[in-house]
Amino acid sequence: MSVTTPTNQDTFNKSSNIWEVSVDKNTIFTNDDVIDAFLKGKEVGVKEKKQIFVDKLNENIEKSANFTESMLTFLRKNNFNPVSAHLKINAFNDFVILVTLPEDEFISEEFLVSYNFAATIEEQVMDDKYYNVMFMFSDREEETFNKNLLASDGFFMDYKINKGEA
Repeated sequence: MSVTTPTNQDTFNKSSNIWEVSVDKNTIFTNDDVIDAFLKGKEVGVKEKKQIFVDKLNENIEKSANFTESMLTFLRKNNFNPVSAHLKINAFNDFVILVTLPEDEFISEEFLVSYNFAATIEEQVMDDKYYNVMFMFSDREEETFNKNLLASDGFFMDYKINKGEA
């Protein structure tokens, strides 16, 4: 005797005569649909997070440029001649600005007021959890100044000082 088993299609057709879907089929989601939606949302979230990071980094680089210009203006008003300014980025929210001057100006007693001005700027941003800046100063003699050493210390961005201003 031979036994015939119904195919899945036969079973489905028979039960579809008895049961009908009572909700909109577009509102039913499988586990795979949920997982796919999660992965797509995660991908979008990662892209947005990266974009926010890049936007904040660019904003902070701009802040650093503005503070550098403030420091250079202060130095010029106090009869100092800054030679260069360099930026080190420790993190998207942590920056170090190095300003170089001729050795005789850097070691002069009059230069000490520059540290006070730098501290004022640093205190100004203390409550900003997305930006921190620290100023450093150094003497600079063109013959012995090593830009490669500066870059190896992390100062890989140079501020463009107008030669007419410096």
